[in-house]
Amino acid sequence: MKIGAALGFNLIDYPGRIAAVAFTPGCNYLCPHCHAAPLLANAKDIGDAGFLEYLETVKEWVTGVVICGGEPTLQPDLLPFIKEIRSRNLAVKLDTNGSHPKVLAQLLAQGLVDYIAMDVKGPESLWPATAGVPGHQAAMLESIKLVCQFPVYEYRTTIAPVIRADNTISFLTAPEMAAAARLIIETTGSPAHKYYVQKFIPRKDGLLDARLEAFPETPIQLLQDIHKEVLKHLPNTQVRG
Repeated sequence: MKIGAALGFNLIDYPGRIAAVAFTPGCNYLCPHCHAAPLLANAKDIGDAGFLEYLETVKEWVTGVVICGGEPTLQPDLLPFIKEIRSRNLAVKLDTNGSHPKVLAQLLAQGLVDYIAMDVKGPESLWPATAGVPGHQAAMLESIKLVCQFPVYEYRTTIAPVIRADNTISFLTAPEMAAAARLIIETTGSPAHKYYVQKFIPRKDGLLDARLEAFPETPIQLLQDIHKEVLKHLPNTQVRG
């Protein structure tokens, strides 16, 4: 199991728990707004043994582990790694881009994940631009169906600047996010999902596409407008700062 870093423990990444964070290097997406670019480029593999050793040093405080990336479902040893974590009576949260529904199905069938968070990359029409790669629509739709079957789950979208087909760049809009919300409902058959819209935060020399570093944080008014619009479809939508 490749683990690029143990990112310390905190109260943010796993709501309700003090969680250690295992960052897995490697991703099959090239999201232009990705903040993990420096970690992806510079990660040194500490391995599962290194992370488990780290867990021993914080076991008095930590009650959960967040596995993020990158994309954790790319790791062939993900399931045995999670089983080892759970053998230590720790809850597991997985962050995923939804590109490997077969792995999610295995995790679900074996009851290995307590909390799952999936990034929905805006409306389906923009997925090639927001994910930075084409051709994952079917997998992402299947993952959206699976995610809501886990014990605790969330969908989330970063309201980021999008590189448009005409090469202009602008933030996701309220109508586009309404389309994303309708897609979740159509795919799952229900509007009763926890959905977070979260702000984009620029980072100098730290985004996958440097053109986006010139953009500001997502404007508060835009977040409010999107929240208001998405609430019409998904009433459990919240803004995450």
